Amino acid sequence: MRKTVILFLIILTTSIKQGFAQDSIVNDLLNLQLPPLETLFEGAHKSSMVEFYGYRMEGEELTLKTEKRKWLSYFSGYASYQYGVMGLNNYTDIGVDLPVVYQYSSSNQVWYNAGVSFRMSLEDFFDRKNKIRRQQLKINETMKERDMWYDEQKIKIIELYARAEELLNTLKYVIELFTVSDANYRDLEKEYIMGSITAYTLNTAKGQQVQSFMQLERVKSELNMAILKLEILSNTKIINR
Repeated sequence: MRKTVILFLIILTTSIKQGFAQDSIVNDLLNLQLPPLETLFEGAHKSSMVEFYGYRMEGEELTLKTEKRKWLSYFSGYASYQYGVMGLNNYTDIGVDLPVVYQYSSSNQVWYNAGVSFRMSLEDFFDRKNKIRRQQLKINETMKERDMWYDEQKIKIIELYARAEELLNTLKYVIELFTVSDANYRDLEKEYIMGSITAYTLNTAKGQQVQSFMQLERVKSELNMAILKLEILSNTKIINR
C-alpha cells in the first residue's frame, strides 16, 4: 500500500512538473509588456465598427446633397420642332360673268417651341428647410453614436487593462507559491521514503502543491482571456501565439 501511494504521488508530481515546464504560455505571459493605453485606443479607432459608422455617415451626407439639390426637380423644360411644306389654296371671285380664279402657293416652313415650367407644392416650399435640417441631424446623430460607441470601447479597454495588470502581478505570486509548495513536497517525499514522516503529512503537502498548481492554471487562463479580449477590442496584437 505504501509503495502504491508513493508511485501515485510520484506520477502525479511528474505530470504537474512536466506540464508546468512545457507551458510556453506562462513564459510568454511573464515576459509580457502591455502596450500603452493610447496605443490600444488608437487601435480601437481603426476597428471595423468605426469603418461601418464611416460608411453610414457617407451615405447620410450623400442624401443631404441630394436634398439640397431637390429644388431642381421643381423646374421642367420642354421643346418641340417641326419641319414641312405648307400649301395654301386660294379662290378669287372677280365677277358674276367671269370664272372663279384658283390659286395655289406653297413654301417650306419650320416650327419650333421651347420653354421652362416651374411647379412646386406649398408643402415642399415651406418644409424644404426642415427636410435639410432633419438630414443634417441624422449625420450628427451618426457621429454622436460613433463617439458614444468609442467611449464605451475605451471604458472596456481600461477595465480589461487594469484586470490584465492585476493578473500579471498575481501570476508572479502564484508561480512563486507553486515553486515553494512543489519544492516542499519533494523534500517531504524524500523524508517519507526514508520513513521520517507519515503519509498524512505527505498527502497534506501534496494537496498544497496541487492547489497551488490549480490556482496557477486559473490565473493563467483568466489572464490569457483578458489579453484576447483586449486584442479584439483594441484591434491590436499584444502577445505572439
